[in-house]
Amino acid sequence: MSEEELRDQINIIAKSIMQIEEGAKKKEDYIKNKITQEFDSKISEIESKSHFEQKRLDEISKNIDKMTLEKNQMISLLKNLKNEYKSLKKEREKVLSKELKAIAIEKKNKMKAVNQEIKILEKKLKETE
Repeated sequence: MSEEELRDQINIIAKSIMQIEEGAKKKEDYIKNKITQEFDSKISEIESKSHFEQKRLDEISKNIDKMTLEKNQMISLLKNLKNEYKSLKKEREKVLSKELKAIAIEKKNKMKAVNQEIKILEKKLKETE
């Protein structure tokens, strides 16, 4: 084979390589476009949902933090109120008990005086008989 024939065959093979590369490039572009079209809408939808749900989660977390703070404040307030309630009930019982004892002592003393008067009168009655 002559040098020119060899060069022609090389050129033919080189053209075949270029055609193979062009065909492969076209197939790559087609597949990229097809896959992109197929997945981009789904990806966008999921991304949109994800952003929406993240905003909701952030809002809920913010509310939870706020409510947790309020809950802790209410727990403290209730604890103080319960302690004050117990303290007042105990104080009431002490004061009531003290006052009732004072009344009982006063009653006992008055009854003792009245009973002594009755005894004196009964003694006088016996003497007059």
